[in-house]
Amino acid sequence: MSKEEIKQDISIKSRLQYITDEEQLKVIDFIMDYSFKDSKEVYTNGTILVPLYRVLDAIEQKGNQYQTFGRQDNE
Repeated sequence: MSKEEIKQDISIKSRLQYITDEEQLKVIDFIMDYSFKDSKEVYTNGTILVPLYRVLDAIEQKGNQYQTFGRQDNE
């Protein structure tokens, strides 16, 4: 799925119009990383889906990239 395809999806396009360009890029990148499409239209009409746990993680992270916790090399 391309960025342009995501931007043109009616369910996404209608919501992107209310946020800044920077926020739009974050949303589109998130969707590209974690979404899948019900291409066989088994459960939906072909819409883009994102697992709920990914959305909840994104809300908890407040739009920031995931932090990697590890040893810091300050020696």
